[in-house]
Amino acid sequence: MERDDIFKSLFGTFLIIIAILVIVMIFGWIGSGTNVVQKEFSPEAMLQKYEWFKNQSASIDKMDQDIKLFKTRISDLDTQYKEYGDSSSKWPPHIQVQYNNEKQQAREDLIAVVSQRNNIVREYNAQSSKFNWKYFDKTKTDIPKKAYNESPIN
Repeated sequence: MERDDIFKSLFGTFLIIIAILVIVMIFGWIGSGTNVVQKEFSPEAMLQKYEWFKNQSASIDKMDQDIKLFKTRISDLDTQYKEYGDSSSKWPPHIQVQYNNEKQQAREDLIAVVSQRNNIVREYNAQSSKFNWKYFDKTKTDIPKKAYNESPIN
């Protein structure tokens, strides 16, 4: 065999090996892509995503009710302590301290619930913006209301 023939056969073998590797890599990508599509868009995955959104929506509704209760608790404290007079500066010191402690605790509880609700809403909105969760996006009727302000509430 001549040197050119050996070179040609080695080069041909090299090209065949490269072609086989490229084909294997392409089929690997296709297989991997198929696995991802199957995992993300299977009926089981869609059901889990639907249930997740329904659970989040129910949690947000529960937080909305809790916020109303805590706001009522704060105004009820004011009503309850009105029996000591309109101005807290005229109340006995121990009543002022008790009122301030209860009012502060009620505000902190309200702020905690508002913050927790806003975190759930942020997570809900983040998930609904992902392409593989689009079937449950913001056009649905159970979209949560805008986030509440988390600053101290009177």
